[in-house]
Formats: sequence, structure tokens, C-alpha cells
Amino acid sequence: MCINDGGVMNKSSSWSSLKAKSLLQRFLGVVVGGVLLVTCGLSYASDTHHQVMPGDTLWDISEYYYGTPDEWPTLQQLNAIADPFKLQPDTMVDLSAFDPFPLSVLYRSGDAWLVEENGEKLLESGDTIEVDSVIQTGPGSSLTVQMRDGARAVVPSNSRIVLKREGESGITFQLEQGEIESYVPSNRMRRRAYNIKTNTGVLGVRGTHFRAGYSNETLVTSVYEGNVAAQNRIGTAEASISKGEGARIDETGGIQVVRLLPPPDDVDITSLPNEAIQIDILSPMQGKTYRVQIASDPNFLTIIRDQRSEGGQIQLAPLSPGFYHLRIAAVDDFGIEGDSAIFVIHHHGNRVSVKQEEGSWVFEWLHRAQITYRLQLAADHEFTKVLLDYEPQNNGPLRVSRLPGNEIFWRVVSLDERTGMTVVLDTGTLNDTGQ
Repeated sequence: MCINDGGVMNKSSSWSSLKAKSLLQRFLGVVVGGVLLVTCGLSYASDTHHQVMPGDTLWDISEYYYGTPDEWPTLQQLNAIADPFKLQPDTMVDLSAFDPFPLSVLYRSGDAWLVEENGEKLLESGDTIEVDSVIQTGPGSSLTVQMRDGARAVVPSNSRIVLKREGESGITFQLEQGEIESYVPSNRMRRRAYNIKTNTGVLGVRGTHFRAGYSNETLVTSVYEGNVAAQNRIGTAEASISKGEGARIDETGGIQVVRLLPPPDDVDITSLPNEAIQIDILSPMQGKTYRVQIASDPNFLTIIRDQRSEGGQIQLAPLSPGFYHLRIAAVDDFGIEGDSAIFVIHHHGNRVSVKQEEGSWVFEWLHRAQITYRLQLAADHEFTKVLLDYEPQNNGPLRVSRLPGNEIFWRVVSLDERTGMTVVLDTGTLNDTGQ
């Protein structure tokens, strides 16, 4: 028998960035010029038009105002422009086609409905949502929507939102219950309102990543990028909430601004045999609740699992093996969610991959820190006649060759050095005769 311990397994972008910066400088100049010309009754800049400066292209204008250059065909058609590369200086480009409505559904997990007078319609990816629509998400669900200018919103489970127009081209999410997480591009049009409103307070944002939750007449928010302006709708209190801060607005009229709790710094993530995932926060903050979310994308727009726990141990429902993105945050006594620790995980369900290559059997599994493993081969399923009991010396694939041709039983056993607990990771047979 032979064992082999294997080893562990543009230029265009730069130009676009410079053009965007140049465009910003020119745009600010237009605003100043517009202010100076107001005394003469003229205005050359608004939230619905852009004054062309030398060197502008429709790609630049689209990227600056809407966060993507891909909307240039709409601008070209709306303004009847023959050559999108050659724009006549001082002409005005009409931007009014870029209404935030209708919103489009990017992703849905679980149940999410469009609430209508005659019932509820289950939303699907690609569906559009018009102004004054009501969105409702069910338990354990998640819905991600996108506006025309690139702003996106994730609506977690048990949330209800009414979509309203704010001014000519802004949007308001009337949060009746639950939560909303928003990603607003920093180059979103300056005069386009983006608000979260509840009966208790209003959050106004410009280029930011933040969360808002509303329950029991209390609005809470966590700001991760940018800035949020908060106003109590009952009293006259106002506050500016910056990155790394959170706030609580209650029915009494006050606004409390606090620092966000730090992310957990000692976390153990384990794939269980039933394909569930267990999260152990090894140094939990006493009395704090933790929230764990798993998504299939790094921006957490496609949230698959979302769970809270009052202790330092959380077990998530089974998931298919694969790579996922996971984030964990502590929640303070106000219900304000703190900064997240983010991980890329390979969820394998503690299964061992076994395949035959060139006369050898290759065993491979995910090795975890502070865990030792042993591969055991036996002539019987009770492992009383052990042929091999081997501890790999590294984390790579393990090759076993020159095995006898009769049926052989194998298993991989793990030993947790911290707890002393021994677990059979996976088991199976080689040269199965089928008898």
C-alpha cells in the first residue's frame, strides 16, 4: 500500500475615472455659473438637464448621473443626438427620462409579494414595480430591487414598504414595518431625493450604504458608508449620522446617536454533516444579540440565510455545498446593528471527496484549524480489521494506491483539539461489489 500526501490545492477604466472627475469639476462650474446667471433670470443646470462642456460624451454623462455608462442609448434617443462622441458645447442634454420608477426585481429568496387591491402577486426576478406599490416579504425571505440610477435596496423578511415619488425624480420608501438596507451610488444625481420614512422619523441619504429598521414606533439606522440626515417627525429634533454611527428615533421625539458596535473578531465556522452551518462566536459580548447573513454575492444583494441569536452560537439551515459570503454583526441594546465581520466560506457539508485517478484513490476534504484528521481503511464495516490508520501531514489531497481488489471500507475521523471531541466526518466504500 502506497500513500502520497498531496499539496494544497484597464486602460479604459482609468480613462473613464478621469473623465468622470473632469465632468464633476465642470458640473460644479456650471452650478456656480448658473447661480451667477440667476440674477438675469437664466439657469443652465438643473436636476433634469446637463450643459455640455468640451470633451463630454454620452458615456461620461450617463456614468456620472446614473452610476453606469450603459444608459447612453437612452440619452441619445431622448435628445436625438447623431454622434454620442461629438456633443456640441453649451447644448443641454435632457436627463428627464431617468425616473427612478419603475423599479426592477433583481433577486428574490422565499416569499415576497406585490400587494394589490384584489390580492397578492408573487414577485419574480425581472418584474417591475411602479410608484405607489406595496411590497411585503414573508418569514425567512429577501427581496432586492434596483432603481434606474443604480441605487439598490434589499428588503429582508417580514417587511412592508410603500414606494412613493419624492419631488420630480426622487423616491421615498415608506417603511411600515421591518427593515431595508440601501446601497446608494455616491454619484447619484445630487437633487434626487432618496428617503426612508416612518411614522416616527425620516432618513435622507446621499451616496451611502445604510440599514433602517422600524418596529414598535421606533426607527433605528446603522450607517456603513456616507452620511444620513435624520429628522423626527413628531418633534423638531434633527441629527447627522456619519459612517460608523447609528441612531434611534422613538415616539417621544428624541434622536440618540451612538457608535456602532465593532465586528466580532473571533469566529469559528463549521460545516455540519447534515449540510447545516454552525457559527461559534468564541468571544461574545455579554448580553448582545448577533445577526448572521449568508449570500451568494460579495455585496449581499442575494441573501440566502438571515438569522439572529441571543447567544454566541448560531446554526443555519442546510445549504448546498459551495462557496458563500457570510457576515456577522452584533446588535446593541437599542436594536442598532453594528459593523460586520465578513468571510468567504467554502461550505462542504463535512463531506469527503473520493475519486479514482491512474490507479490511485484520491481523498480530499476541507481542513479546519485546531482539528486533526485520520483516514482509516478497513476490511469490514465495523473497522475491526483496520488496514490503514493515517494522519495527513498537510491540507492537500491524499492519494492511496496499491490497495487490494476486494471491497474496502473507509472513513475520515476528526479530533477537535480544544474539546477533545472525535467525530466521523464521512464514510464510504471502495471497490464496491454491490453484493
